[in-house]
Amino acid sequence: MTSTDHATATTAPTVVVVGIHGHGASHVAAARALAATGAIRLVGLVDRTFTEEDRAAGDAPLRDSLEECFAAGRVDVVILSTPIHTHLDLAVAALEHGADVLLEKPPVTSNDELDRLQATAARTGGLVQVGFQSLGSHAIGEIADIVAGGEIGAVTALEARGTWVRTVGYWTRAAWSGRRTLDGTPVVDGVVTNPFAHAVQTMLRLGGTTDRAAIATIDLDQYRANDIEADDTSVVRITPQRGPIMTAALTLCAQETTDPVVTVHGELGSVRFHYTRDEVEVVVDGVTARRWTTGRTDLLPDLLRAREAVRAGEDAALVSSLADASAFTAVLDEVRSAPAPHRIPADLVEWLGTGDDRRPVIPRIEELVAEAAATGRTFAELGTDWARR
Repeated sequence: MTSTDHATATTAPTVVVVGIHGHGASHVAAARALAATGAIRLVGLVDRTFTEEDRAAGDAPLRDSLEECFAAGRVDVVILSTPIHTHLDLAVAALEHGADVLLEKPPVTSNDELDRLQATAARTGGLVQVGFQSLGSHAIGEIADIVAGGEIGAVTALEARGTWVRTVGYWTRAAWSGRRTLDGTPVVDGVVTNPFAHAVQTMLRLGGTTDRAAIATIDLDQYRANDIEADDTSVVRITPQRGPIMTAALTLCAQETTDPVVTVHGELGSVRFHYTRDEVEVVVDGVTARRWTTGRTDLLPDLLRAREAVRAGEDAALVSSLADASAFTAVLDEVRSAPAPHRIPADLVEWLGTGDDRRPVIPRIEELVAEAAATGRTFAELGTDWARR
């Protein structure tokens, strides 16, 4: 190793990934890609169990706990991809040990927990990037410029539509899946707060509502076709203190999975954002005027950039900060404290598949989602036959 190589190895930020399976595997892959360039050193992979493939990789120590990583040496960045209800304690522990954090969404399970985490970050000086990848899309800024330029006229409403398929196996993959609480601890899993959290958060960001103080009311209309505690089909209507109403209509009981879309409606046209593929579409007078795909800033490199900015005394604004998650967490907190989702009668649900691949389909749900999102009305207000009166 040359002296330059040694300096890079010793000064590159050290990174630990906690929760390396499921979605966590994508974080491991991202960390390994950066480690291959010398941008970071991957110094720990933490999980409750490890596969033979994990053990064979040999590129980082396998640890049973985050505390073991701290005991073994310096940890600069902790990536947390663990069950929702574990986020707060692990993030606080990382910050208290002087690390910065990349925290999967949803960040916490209540407004109170967000306040505690923000206070810890402020006291320790640590950075917390929340795992809303869609906020890294360059489309966010480009759409803001389109709106500011007046191309679609004054904004009249925002909407988010999501129609996905999830099987029984999705809800049985872990003890916390589909739970409102687990052993008395809030989990707040469900279609609004987890699978389509990006849709809700992106809608809030495009609507200029990131602080919970900017929200006047949150209306929920929540249902479940699956045998779970949480919602799998819901409408969320958010009325800000100022500005247009935002409505998200979401289901995991569709006939087939389609790409979710967040739309900004104006008096003259609209802008559609297909956030999973960074595609923007401007529609004027009902006709697509233009469509393009933007770039995206990945969350881990952005966090590393912000770390360097802090050291240099420069602007350390994050793509997806804790403060930016305030309004989203208010929606989550409303879900947490709301009555349990209404069970859709079994005779109004069709079931397809067998075993873990079995899944419910709510007839006409795609049409209902589209109508709810477009009109800003809940399923109940639409007079849906299975809706709670």
